[in-house]
Amino acid sequence: MNPYDFVRIDWEKPPKRRRPVPHHRFTGWTGYLEGTITAETPIFLPKHKRTETTGLKKFQTNLHGQPIIPGSSLKGLLRSLVETVAPGCWWLYSGQYQDAPYSEKLPRKFKRCSKAEELCPSCRLFGTVSGSVVFLGKIGFDDAICEPPVDHEPSYTPVLDSPKPRHTAWYLDSKGQWVAGRKFYFHQREIQRAEKLIQSRSGQPLNQHIQPLNTGSVFHFRAQFTNLEEEEFPLLLYALVLEQRALGHERDLRHKLGYAKPAGLGSVHIQVKRLVRWRDGARYTRGDVENYTADALKNFLNQQTARYRN
Repeated sequence: MNPYDFVRIDWEKPPKRRRPVPHHRFTGWTGYLEGTITAETPIFLPKHKRTETTGLKKFQTNLHGQPIIPGSSLKGLLRSLVETVAPGCWWLYSGQYQDAPYSEKLPRKFKRCSKAEELCPSCRLFGTVSGSVVFLGKIGFDDAICEPPVDHEPSYTPVLDSPKPRHTAWYLDSKGQWVAGRKFYFHQREIQRAEKLIQSRSGQPLNQHIQPLNTGSVFHFRAQFTNLEEEEFPLLLYALVLEQRALGHERDLRHKLGYAKPAGLGSVHIQVKRLVRWRDGARYTRGDVENYTADALKNFLNQQTARYRN
């Protein structure tokens, strides 16, 4: 069984593109939110450099030696969800595979935004740089710092294959016309691993020796948002909290983050602990600020994300 499946897309409902609100206008919600990211399976985000003596890849850290999830990784994680749910354009999709060209297997209306005055919801939220089209995003994430980290022994991953789009029955829709959808990975109770380094006939390594953090490691994050419009705010919150029994839903959904997701790594539980927002410009007049924590925050998240749950 594949460790992933495709979330089907309604190709009859393309992204709703329009001119974004410019940043010099104070019309939307501004503020910040704070939360935690708890590893529910081992998790691994590699450093850019590896230890040459052993080939062991270590976890990403900041200048103080603390394990981190870079803010750019969090932004990319949420953007992929917004592109799926909103829907938005497929910003990173090229369809260029060595064994099967898929560039024409995505409907034209879902391809990357190409006009500054016609941006999809994900480009309006997270920004875009494409040729002469430049728009600064409205959301920024600080690096999430792990406090406390839970150690995990070094281990070898299994061989992690690249996508195989030549299997068109799996990668294309039932008519063979368009891509099957957006790929998301299942949560796995058992982590797959290998006993040793596996090499090809030419001596190239086919798997990796890594030192992940273990289940129970907690990362603390903070995100800032500026000038969010009314319909953008629930979309951002849904991408963060998804659907969880703690919020009264029937089933739990989790994010998958980092390396070796096909092997079962990277299941994380994102929880928003505090949300502060104000109408941009209000702080210069009345100073009205909304501050949500505990039960008030739970009720607010339920109300805001109901549209996307339904």
